[in-house]
Amino acid sequence: MTADIEQSALDAASQAAQSGNFREAVAILMRANRQHRSGRLEQEILNYRIRGAEGRSTAEVAWDTHHDGRFEDTEGLPQIAAADLSVDALRAGILGKGGLIVRGLLNEERIEEAQHCIRSALLARKEASEAGEDTGNPWYQRPESVAGGPVQFGSIGKNQYTDTGSVWAVDSPPAAFSLIELYKQLGLPDLLQGYFGEEALLSVRKWVLRCVPPNNGAESGWHQDGQFMGDGIRTVNLWIALSDCGEGADAPGIDIVADNTREIYETGTQGAVFDWTVGQGLVDEIGKTHPVQRPHFQPGDAVFFDHFNLHRTGFGLSDVNLRYAVESWFFASSLAPAKQQPLLF
Repeated sequence: MTADIEQSALDAASQAAQSGNFREAVAILMRANRQHRSGRLEQEILNYRIRGAEGRSTAEVAWDTHHDGRFEDTEGLPQIAAADLSVDALRAGILGKGGLIVRGLLNEERIEEAQHCIRSALLARKEASEAGEDTGNPWYQRPESVAGGPVQFGSIGKNQYTDTGSVWAVDSPPAAFSLIELYKQLGLPDLLQGYFGEEALLSVRKWVLRCVPPNNGAESGWHQDGQFMGDGIRTVNLWIALSDCGEGADAPGIDIVADNTREIYETGTQGAVFDWTVGQGLVDEIGKTHPVQRPHFQPGDAVFFDHFNLHRTGFGLSDVNLRYAVESWFFASSLAPAKQQPLLF
């Protein structure tokens, strides 16, 4: 893309944004970036997505929690093929059983692209950490509209980061661009609007690229994201496995409770490791009536759940491989908490 064409797209997007049409601003830059990838465009796309979400309506939207009970006789979390994913299936899975596993949501090409995004973002962050400053690598380049989170390097010492761990998707604009393109190809905007009864927004702080190394025998904290997000919200989390993981695999998975009671449990008691985690004693009690599982995920499999779900990273005893995954939290637009910094998607 020549500098003139890039600037023309940026000027057109700026004009649309000045008129309050942030979706049009995003669309202009998305079209230009599909023709030729540009780090500058990808940063501005995220800036407009964040600014556009700031002006969302907070008027109350009625939500129908009825579901058809299709998984009523299923033990544990229900499982469906990607071709069977629908609003009704999602509603029955999350509201009826506490979550829904979708097999084969991503094909091999999409899996490889998502893994590439994670590796590139983590490597760019590692290089910046070793340099003690911003290296200008577009794969780790925070847009100006993003607030909070660990970015500074020089003030906290070099070599803070490695090529594993977690990184916000928005801190890697090329990764964010590719993932949002993927979400649209999967039909997530329509699926989630049907579920919420209104437009869905993504969360800056809860949209995370992950590369988890083996940590055999380790215990991670059982938690519910509703413990941190606040009351009166409506959410869906999409967790996509990008490598073979979980029960019977050689990489850390996710331990998850098939629980539809939809309540936030007490934390910091019954053997809890931290004051924000649910103690193993309470998890054992819950497990008497609601199955505790460590599903086996193949690359491209996914699980949907919401902020009431009780889960943790599931470390095995003989893991040898990394686990790649993308976690994306979506909010009903009118109820999206400002502290999670919502963005259009």
